[in-house]
Amino acid sequence: MQEPYPESYYPAPQPKKGISGWLIALIIILALIAICFVCVCVVVLLAGPAIGNTFSTIIEEILTATPMP
Repeated sequence: MQEPYPESYYPAPQPKKGISGWLIALIIILALIAICFVCVCVVVLLAGPAIGNTFSTIIEEILTATPMP
């Protein structure tokens, strides 16, 4: 009994070219770095005035403790 369709009728499937594991790891690491950068920017924006006031207070205390000639 012959097969209804010869095997040469169907073309060979193309080999799959997926993303390599190293590329996926690199994308994940870059995404984490970007998220950390955004978080640091948000913290600096929210805490900036408080940090500035703290350093201003420290500098004022240093100046009053050591008078200038």
